[in-house]
Amino acid sequence: MQVSKNLARLGGIVAALSLVFLPLASCGEAQLTGIDIFQADGNTVHKAILFIALAAAVLAIFIVQRWAQIAFGLTGLAAIAIEYLAILDDPERTIQLREGAFLAALGFLLVLVAGLLPSRLHGGKKPVK
Repeated sequence: MQVSKNLARLGGIVAALSLVFLPLASCGEAQLTGIDIFQADGNTVHKAILFIALAAAVLAIFIVQRWAQIAFGLTGLAAIAIEYLAILDDPERTIQLREGAFLAALGFLLVLVAGLLPSRLHGGKKPVK
């Protein structure tokens, strides 16, 4: 069975598409997608964190070993958590996470869960009794 591999791939696809095309954050009326963040001047730290999360999402689609699924899921969730904590640190509270960030977190959670599933769902050999 390849339940785990397919679940991880689905999570990676959801996370990657959400990080690139859906609004990740908003500041007043302006909503920023991943493309907007990469094109903006400055914000090197935010670009680096977004790049790390996007790389983890894309790699989760292609590298489906159990250890990799756990690492990519945790990396993506950590990147989103870091951005969330940075937003909480904003004294004016003008920045908010949007649906793209939450869907990406859900995708990374799927990747992590896929890595934590029992080995019989990873397409490996059946356990010996």
